[in-house]
Amino acid sequence: MKAAVFKAPGKPLSVENVNDPKCGENEMILKVEQCGICGTDLHASDGGSMEPETGTIFGHEFSGEIVEIGKNLKTSFKIGDPAVSLPFISCGTCQACMNGNPFFCSTNMQSTGMSPEVQGGYAEYVRIGLPESIKIPNGVSWDFATLVEPLAVGLHGVRVSKFKQGHRALVIGAGPIGLATIQWLRFFGARHIVVAEISEERKVMAEKMGATLAIDGKTPSEELANIYQKETGGSPDIIFECAGIPTVIQNCLEIAAPFSEIVVIGVCDKPDTFMPFLGIIKELTIKFAIAYMKDDFQFTIDMMEQGRINPGQMISQHIGFDSLATTFETLKTSKDQCKVMICPNH
Repeated sequence: MKAAVFKAPGKPLSVENVNDPKCGENEMILKVEQCGICGTDLHASDGGSMEPETGTIFGHEFSGEIVEIGKNLKTSFKIGDPAVSLPFISCGTCQACMNGNPFFCSTNMQSTGMSPEVQGGYAEYVRIGLPESIKIPNGVSWDFATLVEPLAVGLHGVRVSKFKQGHRALVIGAGPIGLATIQWLRFFGARHIVVAEISEERKVMAEKMGATLAIDGKTPSEELANIYQKETGGSPDIIFECAGIPTVIQNCLEIAAPFSEIVVIGVCDKPDTFMPFLGIIKELTIKFAIAYMKDDFQFTIDMMEQGRINPGQMISQHIGFDSLATTFETLKTSKDQCKVMICPNH
């Protein structure tokens, strides 16, 4: 099959022919219809704490069609079914897996698209596990199905927070995860959703997704807090950190009102420092959120099927293998694009 392969930090991905994934007895093979390019892939390709092994095929935001089913599987899935999958292959039997949380599998969790052992969706085919897979219902487009993963990240962040209907929220960063968080805050009834973002294009996207006000992300903390107070009549009950860059947690501590909450969703793989004393004297709650549970995927799909969420504004571009390597490198510095979809079989 054709795939985009990681060779070394800082080097462009190499589009080449590789072996098709082999279907285990309790696994399935998905023909990839679309796969989103994630910021995690961009960061990992430059090395650092998330650097993958040479030969890794990235891609954990994918959708497609079942083309092979393991011989030992007893499942309602059929050849030709459209599906998405949480990007893990887990044991399916430990307590975490039984609770629908394969990310914390205690036995044998393998992360799709982060090592050569479980190749990702920047390819024509990908290997998936049965417990992690969900059928795509009729009426849910490939675009929407491929956005389930980033939307589930935002949903999980809102769910683990203390958010209640009528709360005021501040979202730092309007990349795909920030936009997903904004969509869910609107869905669950936030009174005010203010976003801080440096890109003019993404500020426009944020307002289309449900933000009630977009502020320049370069605004100093004290000034941003004053603008928030003036425009909404209060302070944010919850701040969602979706930028994933150093110093932002410190900014959140400076902006936060006493007794409020900060939820860190953005993935920062670089050392960072902040002043705990600020959190202590304000009695703040700080929570970190990672990934999602299977129910976050299912709920997202259900709301798509019912027409109750519309994340299509997040998509900036569809590409094939011919422009993948160049587009991937461009996204490392571009702040104007949002979600780029790879279409490996088109």
